[in-house]
Amino acid sequence: MLVILSGVAGAGKDTIKKEIIKRMDNVKSIPSFTSRAPREGDVPGQTYIFLSKEEFEEKIRNNEVYEYDIHHNNYYGTSKKILNEESKNGIIIKDIDVNRNRNLKKYFKRYQNSYNIFKSSKRRITS
Repeated sequence: MLVILSGVAGAGKDTIKKEIIKRMDNVKSIPSFTSRAPREGDVPGQTYIFLSKEEFEEKIRNNEVYEYDIHHNNYYGTSKKILNEESKNGIIIKDIDVNRNRNLKKYFKRYQNSYNIFKSSKRRITS
């Protein structure tokens, strides 16, 4: 099953994701690919999979990503291989921005086990 948390930057997606993972043993998160440089606190392979811009563009050409977007001149995207493998073993929770969510939904709208939760403000969560 795939659960997508989607909202604007700073809406609290990561906080919600961490709390769900903490409370449920069968839920895990998968990292996104990114071409940005690691920041303090990032754990390569856990928070993100860091790639060069060229490596990311190669993954796009090779159709290895379900979706991607560019923010502040850096690519962000979801690995087909990682998502396909990990979703066989339980519930995957993915937090992504609104633009990437639109792209990812195109692939998963036909699956019953794909759910979207939109975080639009600090007061309300809608689906």
